Formats: sequence, structure tokens, C-alpha cells
Amino acid sequence: MGGVSSGSLTRETVEGRLANVLRGKVSLDNAGGFVQMATDLALDPAVASVDASQYDGIEIELYYGGSEKKESFNVHLRNLACIRQFSSYRATVELESRRWTRVRLGWDSFRGYGPGAENIAIDPSTLRRLGVVAIGKKMIFSLALTTVHFFTET
Repeated sequence: MGGVSSGSLTRETVEGRLANVLRGKVSLDNAGGFVQMATDLALDPAVASVDASQYDGIEIELYYGGSEKKESFNVHLRNLACIRQFSSYRATVELESRRWTRVRLGWDSFRGYGPGAENIAIDPSTLRRLGVVAIGKKMIFSLALTTVHFFTET
């Protein structure tokens, strides 16, 4: 978490679905400005990355609980090209409050940020981490994440 932002992560049932729930307060004080939940994509800790190149993108289901009717969050992917802790490929999603939303993001939705990722397209053959991030705006929120999988267009 950046600066003086704070958050907590729990596993609980939200609107009938078991989910990871991030509750946070994003503060812009002290050069801060984000709270995130993140996970390695490989189920085996001995494996450095996941090859998702046979897929067209990633799909996740999110539930935003907060005072605004809609709120924007980032989805960050890291791969072997991301050479700094803050390097990632980023896409922004807008969520309506108090409802589950299925978000499908094609690989072309992600833009590189930071050393190793800037100005090059994401390589989905070496994916390492997924993060869902409240960033850049003062807010108090809860964000639940349930399904995560790769998809192909049919």
C-alpha cells in the first residue's frame, strides 16, 4: 500500500458467493494513493509464470461496495518483462455499486507501465501476478473478487 492508505483482506460470502474481500481507505497523503489485493497466478510456487498465450484475455467477477454509484478500479498483470516492483500491465474497469460484474479484458486492453513493460504489448506467455487495485483517488470501499480465469472468443 502506498503512503498512508490502508486495507484488509478477508474470505467471506458476498451476495451468495464466496469471495476475497478487500476493504480499504485510499489516501493521497504522503505520496500515497493505492490499496490492492494481488496473487500469483501459478498454483505451484515452484513455477515462475503461467502461459496464457492460447487465450484471448482474462475474466474476473467483482463486486463493488461503496458510497459512489460507480467506481473505477485497475486490474494489473505482471509478467517476466516487469523488472521493477511497480511495473505492470494495467487496465481500468468501472463497476456499479452493489452488484456482481463479470469483467472480460482482452490482452490488448492492458497498457504497460514502468520499466520493462512501458511501450511494449503484454506477452501473456509469461504471466506471474494478478492485482486488483483502488488507485489514484481518495476513497473508502469494499471490493470482492470471486472467479478468475482466462477466456477465448468463440
